[in-house]
Amino acid sequence: MYRAHDSFLHRIDPRVKFLLSMFIFVLGILYSDALPLIALFVSVYVILAVGGRIRPRTFVTYIKPILPLIIIMLLLWPFFKQGGTVFFEIWILKVTSAGVLMGIAMAFRILTMISATFILLMTTQQKDIISALTQMGLPYDYGLTLVIALRYVPTLAGMAQTIMDAQRSRGLELDKGSLIERIKKYVPILAPLIVGAIRMAQELAIAIDSRGFGHGQRTYINVLVMSRRDILLFVMIIAVFVVLVYARFWGLGVPGLL
Repeated sequence: MYRAHDSFLHRIDPRVKFLLSMFIFVLGILYSDALPLIALFVSVYVILAVGGRIRPRTFVTYIKPILPLIIIMLLLWPFFKQGGTVFFEIWILKVTSAGVLMGIAMAFRILTMISATFILLMTTQQKDIISALTQMGLPYDYGLTLVIALRYVPTLAGMAQTIMDAQRSRGLELDKGSLIERIKKYVPILAPLIVGAIRMAQELAIAIDSRGFGHGQRTYINVLVMSRRDILLFVMIIAVFVVLVYARFWGLGVPGLL
C-alpha cells in the first residue's frame, strides 16, 4: 500500500503516525453518532490527501473491497433500530429515522476504522514500520511476522489472480454452474496456488536464514530518532485525543445529542 511521495506525512516519524492511526481507530469505536463519525472519516481523507499527497483514486481503490459490507449495513441497520420518524412500514418491519442514522453511523464507523490504518501503511515503508514497532518494545520476531504478512498477502492475491486468468484462457468458466460446481472449479486454482505459496515460503526461509536471523545479538542500520517537529506533533495528537475522549464521556457523539 505504500505510495512514495515527498510529503509532510511521509517525513513524519512512523511512531507518530502509528499513534495517530491508533487514536482515530479508538475514536471510531467510542463515538456512535453519524456526524462525528463522518467528520472522522473526512479528517482521515484530508490528512492523506493534503499531508500525504494521496490521490482520491488511490484512496477509493483501497476502500472498494469493503463497499459491499457498507451497503449491507446501510440496508439492514434501519430494520433493527427503532425510533423517531417512521419512513415506511412493511408488515412488522419499520424503517425509522433513528435506524437510518444508525446505519449511516455504523457504515462510517467501519470506513473510519479501516481508513485510519491507511495513514501508516500508505506513507511508511515496511522497514520503517518494523523499526518503529521494535523501538516501541515489540519483539523483533513479531514485527517481522507482521511485515511479512503485509508484504505477502497482496503477493498471494496477485498470484491467485494470475492463475485464474491462466485457467480462464484455457476455457475454465468460473462464473457458470451451480454453487457446488463453482466450488469444484476452484480446485485447479487452489492446487497451483498452494504449491506457489509453499515455494514462496521456502525461498523466504532461505533468504531469512542467509541473513543470520536468530543468530547472535541483532543490530540495526536505521535507528529512528524523533525531531522537534515529531515531538510537537506527538503532543498535539495526544492533547486532541484526550479532549475528544473527554467530550465523548460527557455525552457528545451519542445518537440524539449531536
